[in-house]
Amino acid sequence: MSSPHRMRRWAPRLLAGTAAALVLTGFSAWLALRASLPQLDGAIALPGLSAPLSLERDALGTAVLRGENRLDLARGLGFLHGQERFFEMDLTRRSAAGELSALFGDKALPRDIQRRAHRMRARLTERLAQMPAADQALLKAYADGVNAGLAGLPVRPWQYLILRGEASAWTAVDSLLVVGEMFWMLQGGSVEAGFERATLREHAGDALFDWLNPRGGPWDAALDASEVKPAALPGPDLLDLRKTQLGRSPQAAFELAGSAGAEAPLIGSNNWAVAGSRSSNGRAILADDMHLDLGVPSIWFRTQLELKTQEGQVLRAAGLSLPGMPSLVVGSNGHIAWGFTNAYGQWFDWIKLPDQVPSARLKSFTETIAVKGAAAKTLEVQELDGAPIVREQASQRYALRWIAHKGEAYNLGLDKMLTARDAAGALGIAQAAGMPHQNILVADDQGQIAWSVAGRLWTQAPEGAGYARFQSMDLAPHAWLGLADYPQLLRPADGQLWTANNRQLGGAKAQVIGDGGFDLGARAQQIRARLSEHSSHSQASLSAIHFDSEARFIKTWGDRLLPLLASSPAHAQALTQIKNWNGHADAGEVGYRLIRTVRLRTLDQLWLAWTTPVLGAQQADEKRRFKWHSQFEYSAVQALTERPAHLLPAGYASWDAFQLAQVDAALKELTQDGKQALSQATWGQHNASRIQHVMSKAVPALSAFLDMPSQPQGGDSNLPFVAKPSFGQSQRMVVSPGLESAASLSMPGGQSGHPLSPFYGAGHADWAAAKATPLLAGPTLHRLEALAPK
Repeated sequence: MSSPHRMRRWAPRLLAGTAAALVLTGFSAWLALRASLPQLDGAIALPGLSAPLSLERDALGTAVLRGENRLDLARGLGFLHGQERFFEMDLTRRSAAGELSALFGDKALPRDIQRRAHRMRARLTERLAQMPAADQALLKAYADGVNAGLAGLPVRPWQYLILRGEASAWTAVDSLLVVGEMFWMLQGGSVEAGFERATLREHAGDALFDWLNPRGGPWDAALDASEVKPAALPGPDLLDLRKTQLGRSPQAAFELAGSAGAEAPLIGSNNWAVAGSRSSNGRAILADDMHLDLGVPSIWFRTQLELKTQEGQVLRAAGLSLPGMPSLVVGSNGHIAWGFTNAYGQWFDWIKLPDQVPSARLKSFTETIAVKGAAAKTLEVQELDGAPIVREQASQRYALRWIAHKGEAYNLGLDKMLTARDAAGALGIAQAAGMPHQNILVADDQGQIAWSVAGRLWTQAPEGAGYARFQSMDLAPHAWLGLADYPQLLRPADGQLWTANNRQLGGAKAQVIGDGGFDLGARAQQIRARLSEHSSHSQASLSAIHFDSEARFIKTWGDRLLPLLASSPAHAQALTQIKNWNGHADAGEVGYRLIRTVRLRTLDQLWLAWTTPVLGAQQADEKRRFKWHSQFEYSAVQALTERPAHLLPAGYASWDAFQLAQVDAALKELTQDGKQALSQATWGQHNASRIQHVMSKAVPALSAFLDMPSQPQGGDSNLPFVAKPSFGQSQRMVVSPGLESAASLSMPGGQSGHPLSPFYGAGHADWAAAKATPLLAGPTLHRLEALAPK
């Protein structure tokens, strides 16, 4: 055994040796990291290139591609995406196809098993073979460019060095998988919520269900001004908490996971537009901000395409591309500008299977999932008439018929927006495009604005037969809707349009869209009000709406609390904070956070009290619990206003006592059970930004090197300025077609996925500071010249 003296003598040597090894390892890692940097200047060879192509970057990393034909531009964009974003593209295709385990091991297996039941790679491989030759050529040119970009890196992307994995070549079908993943991102929540709604209806019956899940109310801001009357308050015959032991007790307010919950997540977005008759420059103006999970790098890629036409002119389109796809998602081409928000229609059916299903209608498939470091997993999946059987509960099986499973829902039609000349033509392009369904707003250089739903639509079940109901396996197949039957608004009389994931229309046209879980409408109503406040708007006034943090919705809750708190001396501190609140969701405000927390706790308690007697013990299990959605606001407010004794949660002497209990629970949360002063519990403390790189989520020690700086921020979900710690405005764009030089486009997270790149995090600081950056690229700092191989 070594003596203490000998250990003291050897310890410094061991530490020095370890330090030297760490330095050497760190230096080697730095060299490998540097070797995987994208090429910014010089010459490159692109397979299949037909004419010289210029690839330029400005200070933000905006990719400016100048070429002579569309396929060459696709090759060039693929090259840049492949060099800057290949790892993120790889994760996207793997997520859609259920292939993450091959890279991450068995910890990704549960997700892969869930996704593999949908067989998206097989479906989209079949679809690719059916696509028009022009679409296939565009996807192949893009894939060739991606692989040239990947091959041009001296060392594979740095993430694979950490994961000890390899980067597999990109294929044309992988681009379709990127679209498939967007279907998951934008509609997956609606699909799951649809199952929960149908289950609740089965247990609660129509009358109680319709009250718990209103289809609209006073916060609506439909484009056609249509209104939906909420259902009547249920009587004691439907629900009476006085007769059940399953209502929530007073202590429950302090037991909900320690903090207020939140309404079920909603992938949102805002857009708004004014016609030339309402603008200061006589041209139409469009504003758009798409709300998504935020990360490093951004989900989007700043892109400017410049194509020499046969007439010798230059077509220029600027906006955002999605790595993995060759087209612009949003932007402006000088004649039209377009932007999206998620449409939230119902494009799915949950089919409840009987015990016996004719074998002729069933088909089985074997899926093999590769697992890094372990044996492959074999999975047997079944489909009913092409609809995967994806759920089984208590021996009851369910199949999902979803438009994302249909090959016809995928095409490259959106690429034609590059050459659209007017609003009406742009709507037709968007309606025929194969993509997840979006509200599209278009503005053109003639001063016109228009709205429709982008993406392929199918016929809906009759009103009353489709929403929140399980379907029979004999449900007739949906038919594709003709473009003449699409809902649309062109040249609105008041010269303004807006959407914010809310219900768009009423009547027969609303039935074409269905209801996949619209948002409450508070954001849309406030945007509409801002547009209506002025007879004429500029790009600056439309841009200001991006940052509108006035909390008109939450103010209604504050107004309800004020008299209650004023009558309770024990709540004087809370009363003071609400009285001193400035009415905005600003980072420094305590009153906003307090009212918001009381609201969330109130809705949590009421939802559990009213659904537990119907759904039983499932609601006590946080992992299995059905959550309330935004429209539940109407049910809760109606009960708080009318105060029916039979709906009062168990254990409370009165509705006042119930509401004060929620205030007490909120105060306990905000003061961290008395560990901090209420005055320190600002909204920004709770809502500090946390925009991370995917690798730092897996390895927290990398956070300081990879993540964007965290900072307190204002904004929230039920007002135009949508901002949460890792969710919010993934881009902000304001543009008047033909005046792109004055347009703005900002995004968080930066352009490049490489931490040593000058474009890593580029533009993020301006985005965080609400400072607009230009839509068009600035002076060229780097240039690649692409030549066809000899």
